[in-house]
Amino acid sequence: MCDEINSSCPPVTPPWEPPQVIPAQMRRVNNLIFRKINQFHRENEVEDVTPMHEWILSYLFWHRDEPVYQRDIEREFSITRSTVTNILQLMERKGYIERQSVPQDARLKRLMLTEKGACIHEKTMQSLHQTDEFVESLLTPEENAELLRLLNKLRKGLQ
Repeated sequence: MCDEINSSCPPVTPPWEPPQVIPAQMRRVNNLIFRKINQFHRENEVEDVTPMHEWILSYLFWHRDEPVYQRDIEREFSITRSTVTNILQLMERKGYIERQSVPQDARLKRLMLTEKGACIHEKTMQSLHQTDEFVESLLTPEENAELLRLLNKLRKGLQ
C-alpha cells in the first residue's frame, strides 16, 4: 500500500488517454447534441418547454384517439402519482392540456391535448428533427448506419 506521507507511491499511468475513454466521449457528444437541441428550441420558440412536458405532449399526441388518464402517464414514464399531479397541473396552467371528466366515473379525468399543446408538440418535434438532420449530416450514410448499429449493440449489452 502507498505511503502518502513519504510519497513512495509509483505514478499511476492509466492505459488510455482520458479524452478517449468511450463513456466520457459519449457524454461529451451527448452534451453537444443537447446544446444543438436547445438552439433549435430557441429558434422554434419552445425553449421554455421542459423535456418531461415534451414527452407527455408526445405521448398524448400519439394516443389522441384513445382515452389517456393520469395513471397511464405514471406507468409510461415510471414516475409517482404526486410528481405526475404536479406536472399535469403546470401543463394545464400553461394551456397545453385539459382534464375532462368521465361520465362513468367522476374521479377519473381524461387528459386531452389542447390546440396550444399540439402546436408546442409540433414545434418540439421540428427541433428534434432539425437536430437529427444536423447530426446525421456530419457523417456519411455508411457511418450513420454503423454508428446506429454500434450504439444499439452497446445499449443492449448495458441493459
